[in-house]
Amino acid sequence: MVEPGAYQQTIISTEEAAVIAREVRRLIREGDERSAWEQLRHLHPADMGSIMAALPRTSREAIVAVMSPDAVAWMFRHMNPVQAARVSARLGTGILSLALAQVNPRTALDILRRMPGSRAREVAEAIGQPADDPAVETTPLDTAAGFMVTRFPTVHPDERVESARVNLRRLSREDHNFTHVFVIDDDSQLIGQVAMIDLAMSADDAPITELIMPSMAPVPAETPREECARLQRHYNLTQLPVVEGGRLIGVIPSTFLLSASVAQDTEQILQVANVAGDSPDGPLLGSIRTRLPWLTINLATTFLAAFTVSLFESTLARVVVLAAFLPVVAGQGGIGGTQTLTLIIRAMALGELVGMRARRLLTRELILGLIHGVWLGVLVAVIAALWKQNLGLALVLGVAMLGNMAMAGVTGAGVPLLLRRIGVDPAVASAVVVTTVTDVCGFLLFLGIASAAITLIV
Repeated sequence: MVEPGAYQQTIISTEEAAVIAREVRRLIREGDERSAWEQLRHLHPADMGSIMAALPRTSREAIVAVMSPDAVAWMFRHMNPVQAARVSARLGTGILSLALAQVNPRTALDILRRMPGSRAREVAEAIGQPADDPAVETTPLDTAAGFMVTRFPTVHPDERVESARVNLRRLSREDHNFTHVFVIDDDSQLIGQVAMIDLAMSADDAPITELIMPSMAPVPAETPREECARLQRHYNLTQLPVVEGGRLIGVIPSTFLLSASVAQDTEQILQVANVAGDSPDGPLLGSIRTRLPWLTINLATTFLAAFTVSLFESTLARVVVLAAFLPVVAGQGGIGGTQTLTLIIRAMALGELVGMRARRLLTRELILGLIHGVWLGVLVAVIAALWKQNLGLALVLGVAMLGNMAMAGVTGAGVPLLLRRIGVDPAVASAVVVTTVTDVCGFLLFLGIASAAITLIV
């Protein structure tokens, strides 16, 4: 078995990782897999896994083929199980089974639980683990049960500090940095917790009852990942106990809480762009299923904007120069609306809007939109006047810009609030709605005002 000390772990930057990844791909293309492995073997397991996961399938299989099973197992043992599961999903069943057979059974189960169900059962059978074993059944990664570990330090309330330290030493091979020892009774009911610093500062014969403090935010196993991340940020927690009927069944360590927060923030960003569930190296069919429906919906909304423009064909025919400024008004409104939308969705995700009235929020964004509109309206009017030597066009353009920026602020704040109230995920649908409203309103304002003031422009 390869010991951790057999490899020197070098911490590198993302730029250095990119350089190494390019060199590894070059060496594999030249058929020098062993030199490619030498580029990786001194890296931290997290960097090694990230680079391997990003390699093309044939390159990945080529380099794993020259790695010893012990080396692959060592990589998995020192990775976050969530990260290890992502790397595992990109390895062949044979290679993965061979590696997991060398890993601590508990670590192997942690990885299997975080893999797709059918693949997890296939690998479980290959390593001799019954496919119908409840431990192998995958748990949704968007719940507390999907992030928890099932081996954690505990102590009975009638015991003393030395007993807690003995229990900690039994978990010395675990790779999780626990900050508390959990106090449970004979039925595993959670009573409280003891901080590591208190254990370190107390005498061996000190009773545990003198050190017990309440456990902050114990969560049921089905608690959504988003709520776990919110609790961690809001209460500055280092770990979360997971309970079932009051019984302590797992603990979410600090590193896993960080993973939950990163995953939540990433998902919010992807949802705003309507590409949630997609990845740069994912299956092509999956990317099509993720993106094409929203592109189709967006096409329909662009036709709505085009229809709005078509209502003013006679005006455009008389003053062709108006067409040159259509993207200016609509584009600025879209950017303004997206800025507000992004901030509101982020505030929703972080729970920053608790207790804030919608009217106050909308009023604030309206005022902000008007301020932005005044500045941008004056700026675009000056540009139009100098460029086209037409004061009437400049006036129309400035007023339209003012109105659309105000509309963008209200829409960017109001749409996600409305969608949340009617039960629709604001991160998924808001961007399309806000963009459509700002485009249509921008065209209506600009061309409508131009039609009404056509004598000032011609």
